[in-house]
Amino acid sequence: MIKFHITRHAVPHILIGLLTFVMFLAAIEVIITLLLANQHQRIRSATVDKVATARAKIEGEFNSMLFLSAGLMAHVSAHPDIDKSEFNQIAREIIATGRNIRNIGLAKKNVITHIYPLAGNEAALGLNYANNEKQWPLVKKAIDLKGTVVAGPLNLAQGGNGFIVRTPIYTRTNIAGNFGVNKSSYWGLASIVIKTEGFFRSADFDELRQQTVFAIRGKDGLGKDGDIIMGDVELFSQEAIFSSVRLPHGTWQIAAMPLDGWKTNDALFLLLHSFALLTASLFGYLVARLSLSKQLNHELAFYDHLTNLPNRRLLDDRMLQVMAYSKRYHSAFGIFCLDLDDFKIVNDSLGHKVGDSLLIEASRRMLACVRATDTVARIGGDEFLILINDIHHDSDMQSVRQHLDANLVGWTSIDGKRLQISASIGSAIYPDDEQSIDALLNIADKRMYEAKKAKKAN
Repeated sequence: MIKFHITRHAVPHILIGLLTFVMFLAAIEVIITLLLANQHQRIRSATVDKVATARAKIEGEFNSMLFLSAGLMAHVSAHPDIDKSEFNQIAREIIATGRNIRNIGLAKKNVITHIYPLAGNEAALGLNYANNEKQWPLVKKAIDLKGTVVAGPLNLAQGGNGFIVRTPIYTRTNIAGNFGVNKSSYWGLASIVIKTEGFFRSADFDELRQQTVFAIRGKDGLGKDGDIIMGDVELFSQEAIFSSVRLPHGTWQIAAMPLDGWKTNDALFLLLHSFALLTASLFGYLVARLSLSKQLNHELAFYDHLTNLPNRRLLDDRMLQVMAYSKRYHSAFGIFCLDLDDFKIVNDSLGHKVGDSLLIEASRRMLACVRATDTVARIGGDEFLILINDIHHDSDMQSVRQHLDANLVGWTSIDGKRLQISASIGSAIYPDDEQSIDALLNIADKRMYEAKKAKKAN
């Protein structure tokens, strides 16, 4: 009787002990797996942020340089017989104001006639691009495209390494617009040589390279097909983070990964295993922390799970920031409300899988139409909102709208089915249309539905 009594009472405790032990081991393995994934994701997110920062800074460096040089090209367009004194005065100011510009030249009828500074560059005067086998292909590309082309980086005859940014000049009043719109007389080329090392230093690459390995390829703006510009070309064959830098009529490709690769802290997880085996009480604490972490992660979810675009919560936060910035600095910003046409018909007739793929493709096209600093958000089933910050001219909004009309609308193939993407678009600008976010959204939304209504009427 005693033996039976002891056994009967011992079995539940043994079973509970074994069950607790098994549950604890299973739970700790799940927790460790989640922590590993979380650490890996944080490392990847930090690397993605660095790549995005590098891309924005490089594009900003090029844009600021092109902005400074626009005045020279405008002057030459209006005064095709510019003399050396005028040229030197303008070029001197551009180099003094800009960063990393080594020299500026003008090539009337493709023959270099002006260069500043002259010292050290005398040999370039009189150079006929058409007779230079190395330089003529990219010069001709700029002429054919009627737009800016970035060559290099390359070793310069004067010593050092640099990019050459060439822009064709036409003798007409407005050279800032699209060269393909109006017929005009070709005058020649403006060329700006940028020092490679200083360019990347100005883009804060020394700071970005801390704990991160970078490589850039795309010499002569050829993107992934171009030669290496900086870093190790082997990085492009590894599991790196990739991004494209948009240049005038060309691209570069950036690759980046942590200095130590995607390794996690193995010592930390070994410590967790050891500590878990020594004290079962930690199990309850870790489960509570995991539950709280999952809840916080859920609350901090800012991105649409299907398209990876910002959701309404993140968009609202960014609009508040842009509104505060605009009020403080008396600047403007704009919004576009978009609604895909006949999306419900696609969902009902072809299924949600095709509909989801259509949303993803539309999102990708919208992202290609805006700057890296703008925001494309999905705020509903087939409803999107684009926030265009820091508007300086009416043409800024018009340019985005033209890109949307040209790139978003069109045919696509999904699961072997040929579908047309079409959208109704409404826009509003702060502070011209309204001075509050809600009012701006209402106006843009109203204009979008008016556009949709007009389509149906036609």
